[in-house]
Amino acid sequence: MKSIYVVLPTASSISTEFAAIKARYDEQQAKHNAHEYMYPVRKIICKGCGKTFYTIVKSKKYCDYYTCGKLGNWKRQRQKRLAQRTGLVCRCCGKTFTPKRKDAVYCSNACRQKSYRQSVTDKSCDQKRHMVEP
Repeated sequence: MKSIYVVLPTASSISTEFAAIKARYDEQQAKHNAHEYMYPVRKIICKGCGKTFYTIVKSKKYCDYYTCGKLGNWKRQRQKRLAQRTGLVCRCCGKTFTPKRKDAVYCSNACRQKSYRQSVTDKSCDQKRHMVEP
């Protein structure tokens, strides 16, 4: 059975590669000639952790896909869910509110209790009306 060995980059090789890309970015900025390069270096702020990094890849948004990619995706999804929840109207008092949960119907516990008590009294009144007196 053959063994396959994968050579992982060391910290020193990664830091030298980063330094080379950053130096190329600084050179581009000094000469204002990014369009002359086939692969211009871009300075990007990571959408996951907020750190600044330099890359040649056009579509890269995260400094590390496996950690920052997940964080960035979670942040984006959280903001999207929050935007969907804003502007709900309370069933009891009619106020506009932003709920903490997506299935919230009332703006507060007071409104929830008031609505529950109202529904219970309505049900009991309906039952009394339908009772036949001897």
